[in-house]
Amino acid sequence: MTVAKRRAVTLADVAAKAGVSRSTASRALNHSARISRETTKRIIKLAHEMGFVPNAQGRALAVGRTETIAILVTEPLDELFADPTYAVYISGVTEKLGESSYLPVLLQSSTEFERSRVLQHMERQAFDAVIDISPYADRTILEEMHTLAIPGVLLGQMENQLYEGVFSIVYSDDTQGARLAAQVMCDRGRRHPVVILGPKSNPATPDRLKGYRSVYGDSLSEDRVFFTGWDASAGFTAMRRLLERVDKIDGVLAGSDRIAAGVIEALQGLGLSVPNDVSVVGFDDHPLAKTVNPPLTTVHQPLRSEGFMAADLAMKMIEGEEPVTKVMQMSITMRDSL
Repeated sequence: MTVAKRRAVTLADVAAKAGVSRSTASRALNHSARISRETTKRIIKLAHEMGFVPNAQGRALAVGRTETIAILVTEPLDELFADPTYAVYISGVTEKLGESSYLPVLLQSSTEFERSRVLQHMERQAFDAVIDISPYADRTILEEMHTLAIPGVLLGQMENQLYEGVFSIVYSDDTQGARLAAQVMCDRGRRHPVVILGPKSNPATPDRLKGYRSVYGDSLSEDRVFFTGWDASAGFTAMRRLLERVDKIDGVLAGSDRIAAGVIEALQGLGLSVPNDVSVVGFDDHPLAKTVNPPLTTVHQPLRSEGFMAADLAMKMIEGEEPVTKVMQMSITMRDSL
């Protein structure tokens, strides 16, 4: 037996049942101030009883919005999944947007083709705002957002305070966080540390080095600073090379928890005890920090809170609020590697 498909209830059906025009029904369902409260309540109740489901495109036209907020990633996809930082950012963003009518969409823009596709969607006003979780990687899209007046929030500090007052900016103070790490290392009595940081091109890298040197000063000479990737393999290799060329090492200030995990493996592989022979302090306080052996003392970044705040600011900018800059503070999580 063939079952006839039930026809979906349309806006015209609701309008006819309510005895109003389609435009009046549409405005009432979108809570327009032009429609009286009594009429709005009556039409909404009627629409609910009839099983009316608003069409997303029609609603977008009615309210002048798509009700989507794009999460822009300009790093390669493998780095997105490898670095827990991005996952925590996105978790905070989606948690906040989950309280609203806005739908988060992920925009990947690490290749020329992907970048071109993103720019096309921007020109079509396919979303109401953009949250860029790796803004330092590509300014092309930021310039286009500026040109098209698309509300934007940058998760992370830009060099020379670029785009301050143009987009909202949310970041944690890397210099302050690194200063905390260096201070607990110094308080432990370590006088000969080395530093293993991520790529020089990342804006966080010079800020963290500045923070470390605010405590250790000239004792952190160039030969005691190593720039590499953010992952454990990079940390392992960097530690091995530093042990070959530097005489005294009693502490390691690592630019990420993943680097620190590789550092600990390299030290233990050579028979050195952490923390008895060498203390190690990481950066980020990802779940990884609890699982390495020994558990890692590290700088806690409020990444989820940053993502949560970024989503809140994006929605406020859509409503017409001016861009603001929010600087969040870091703290030290003490564990056994110090």
